[in-house]
Amino acid sequence: MLATDCSPPVSMTPPITKTASDWLASLDLRFTARLMGGVTEKTLLDFSHQGPLRIQKSLYPDGPTCCHAVVIHPPGGIAAGDYLRLAIDVEPQAQALVTTPSATKWYGASEKALAQQRVSMHVAGHLQWIPAETIVYDGAYVRSGFDIDVAKQGSMFGWDTQIYGRHGSGERFLNGLFDQSLRLSLDGELIWLDRLRLNGGDALFDSPLGLQGHHALATCWVVLPDDSALSEDDLSLVRAAVPEVAFTQLHERVLVGRLLGDPLAMRAALETTWRVVQEHLFEGAVSTPRLWAT
Repeated sequence: MLATDCSPPVSMTPPITKTASDWLASLDLRFTARLMGGVTEKTLLDFSHQGPLRIQKSLYPDGPTCCHAVVIHPPGGIAAGDYLRLAIDVEPQAQALVTTPSATKWYGASEKALAQQRVSMHVAGHLQWIPAETIVYDGAYVRSGFDIDVAKQGSMFGWDTQIYGRHGSGERFLNGLFDQSLRLSLDGELIWLDRLRLNGGDALFDSPLGLQGHHALATCWVVLPDDSALSEDDLSLVRAAVPEVAFTQLHERVLVGRLLGDPLAMRAALETTWRVVQEHLFEGAVSTPRLWAT
């Protein structure tokens, strides 16, 4: 299984940089709670965008307290010189679910013209981050970064799935680079840094310390509020529900899961994990986004 580092690193991920020639697409989402008697009556969404990164209308399949938002990227893929920036702010007592209608596709690029993405999240309410998978095409050169900060009263469930090459079409990831970091902080304090750097045809794809012969991997994470802690009963419940996921508790508030294997099987395991966590740890409603069935 790929290594996880939960201590402050000596060498940080190279910063994502934008040049004048990059094609920028940015989207800012801000979820706020409308209160009545100190209780959330409805979560409202404000957003602004630049370029081809947009949001569909606010949806409320679970009722007005949780706002579902679907992020869409009309070009359908990210190519050389593209720079995507997504910022999500979930304010206190707001509840949000953010997903995507289809896979993020990283097309061919070059070392001199990377395709880049930066996703930042500040969570003081409750966030469910459950996008579709990421597909890395052969010849893609990718730099991606996730920066997540969860406040003391905040909580979240998130996942990230990566598929290397289009194996159904006989394509493997033999050329290129996928360089991604995921940083998770609790109220500004770095708790977990997950760094992944894979070259096309990397020996890590077959290594027992890497992907063990698989071409897809997934990571999920759970963050509880500061006044909660993961109990042994909580851990047993989650592990029993999805035994194929390897869970590690990194902090009394943070649980991380890893999974390798077939993409469809991984997706089913992630959805089960999400349902169990949302219903039993967060005591929240679970409504599968309608677009997943299309």
